[in-house]
Amino acid sequence: MRIWLGLVLLVVLVVVLVGAVQRSERKEAEARFQNTLASYRTALKPGSTREQVESYLRQQNTSFTPADCKPGPACDRADLGDEPRNLFCQPWKVAAEFQFKGTEPSAEVAKGSDLLTNLDLHREGVCF
Repeated sequence: MRIWLGLVLLVVLVVVLVGAVQRSERKEAEARFQNTLASYRTALKPGSTREQVESYLRQQNTSFTPADCKPGPACDRADLGDEPRNLFCQPWKVAAEFQFKGTEPSAEVAKGSDLLTNLDLHREGVCF
């Protein structure tokens, strides 16, 4: 009986320790993501053109990809890394998402003259 109690206690202790380490890793990753986002927001103000945003990202050696953001023209996403995994989720991809508004009515195609309207984090992943 004492062996079973000891094993249960050990399992509980391991789960608690793993949870504490994961929370710490998540806090560190979130701080990194927010710092990067803040630096982008400082350099790129709403109203900047897509051309200016993409030029800035290239100067910073930051890769970005166009993404489908409805409604409106495509947004750009710059990969920031992965959130640490937890017991129920795979690591989620985190990206800075640059959202634009077309300068022409009903513009659905991305153009260099599109204006930056919002900059936020985009997270994509799977949980069980």
